[in-house]
Amino acid sequence: MKLIPLTGRRGAAALCILLSACAAGPLNAIGGSGQPSSGYGAYLAARYADDTGDPAQAARYYRIALHAAPDNAQLISEGFMAGVLSGDAGTTALASRQPHNVLGTMLLGNHAASTGDFATAQADFTSLPQDDLTGLIKPLLIAWAQYGQGNEQAALNGLGPYFNNGNFGAVYVLNAALIADAAGDTKNAAQLYGAVDGSQPNLRMAQILASWDTRQGQNGQAMAELSALMAVHPDLAIALPAMQMQLNKPVIGSATDGMAEAYLTLAGSLTQPQAALLRIAFLRFALQLRPDLTAARLLLADTQTGADNTATPPTPVQMQNALDTLAPVAKTDPLYAPAAIQQANLLAALNRTDEAVALLTGLLVNAPHDPTLLSSIADTLREGSQFEAAIPYYTQAIAALGPNPPPGAWTLFFYRGICEDQLGHWDKAQPDMQMALQLSPSQPYVLNYMAYSWAVHGQNLPQAKDMLAKAVALDPNDGAVIDSLGYVEMKLGNTKQAITLLTQAVQLSADDAEVNGHLGDAFWQAGRPLQADYQWQRALSLHPDAKLKAELQGKITEHFGTAAP
Repeated sequence: MKLIPLTGRRGAAALCILLSACAAGPLNAIGGSGQPSSGYGAYLAARYADDTGDPAQAARYYRIALHAAPDNAQLISEGFMAGVLSGDAGTTALASRQPHNVLGTMLLGNHAASTGDFATAQADFTSLPQDDLTGLIKPLLIAWAQYGQGNEQAALNGLGPYFNNGNFGAVYVLNAALIADAAGDTKNAAQLYGAVDGSQPNLRMAQILASWDTRQGQNGQAMAELSALMAVHPDLAIALPAMQMQLNKPVIGSATDGMAEAYLTLAGSLTQPQAALLRIAFLRFALQLRPDLTAARLLLADTQTGADNTATPPTPVQMQNALDTLAPVAKTDPLYAPAAIQQANLLAALNRTDEAVALLTGLLVNAPHDPTLLSSIADTLREGSQFEAAIPYYTQAIAALGPNPPPGAWTLFFYRGICEDQLGHWDKAQPDMQMALQLSPSQPYVLNYMAYSWAVHGQNLPQAKDMLAKAVALDPNDGAVIDSLGYVEMKLGNTKQAITLLTQAVQLSADDAEVNGHLGDAFWQAGRPLQADYQWQRALSLHPDAKLKAELQGKITEHFGTAAP
């Protein structure tokens, strides 16, 4: 079986830390007398939206339900949380009705800061508990509120005791440097920036340090920091020219910018899948304080689509939510290109191929020879079954890498070969597959695809068997590879071994029509027609594509004289 990968790229317990234990009001209070009402219907709609990962719709329906039962504590609590997760502007009013809710206290402090009332913001942040999680961000929020009141020294003095606070100590040092920098205190800023450990760069740290160095006339050091970032995150290379143009501008322009940075930092540290809701909440706070903080938008879109939980694919609603998050990023933003690529990936996943390609090709104006961008366009077209259109982009991406492509370029040759094969040009596909193997000799995808293709064309069967045995050894639980090996054994006439392997493949890929069909072929070859018929019929029930469906129906008609349904 040819496995064609379709993706060439791409906390309830945690919430208990921050949510108050407010008592829930009786649900029938929504209806007044226990009878169904528009308020109760809105509540059910809100819960459904919650369950399907659509907090914006949930917040909308909770507002309707609260209109019918404005004092229901459960509606207030759940409506507040939906509002936080969706970034709903009206959530501040609900925060004031939850005096012991930590997220509510943060939101009230954020609101006060955004209106310029930094004294009230400081009081709100000071009232936060000193627990393991809230205690990390509390000193940062207080310090930025103090800076907002014009008291740089108090802010620096407040952060100083935390400089040696384990892994988070570097965050306090960096924020102290930002405060001194924003205050024009060059002496303290230089000392504090000098104490920041930049050996493990992330996007914001690299931007901050490179901006400082550029403004101090240390352009070489700034480029070294950005180069180190690109080495760790090569996908950001497309944004490098735009980032360089922004280096003479301070990263932080106000106290609320600093608070947004603090929330982004804490969100970035919450990497566990069970903390996804908290991460979303902190990123929403960051964007409410600073809507142009594109690094927060990139992380939020990733989190909304479950990038840290690959076992569960995102739903269309979640992908649309992520698209909405990225939509405000302006073309003038230095991170516009990575955001556009992320949007294009989402559009492609939603089968909106033409929109995705249009977005990506628009980036070619400023980066016509960028191999990552060219391959992204090619991947999008291939995944949309536009194989002929994809081939020139793969060819351009390969050419952009020069005469000695790196080992990672195997994907470009592999996917171009797939496109050629899908167009019926195996003679053109085969050299690409061989080049992919030359660059990555132990790549199971390539071993499987090439060996199976040889079997289909009746070529090099002993060599195909050896390649597939190697692929199985690399990944013994891959049903597609085991199916291919069984298919080759059947082609070699080793029917008993073929049935053993194909039965194992069906167990691993029970809902794959092609795998089930191959097992039927082996049963027929072994002289077991009833089992062959059953397996072919099962394959038909699994909604095969038109070509495979016609093949299965033809076998049933030929061997049993009856048309398959």
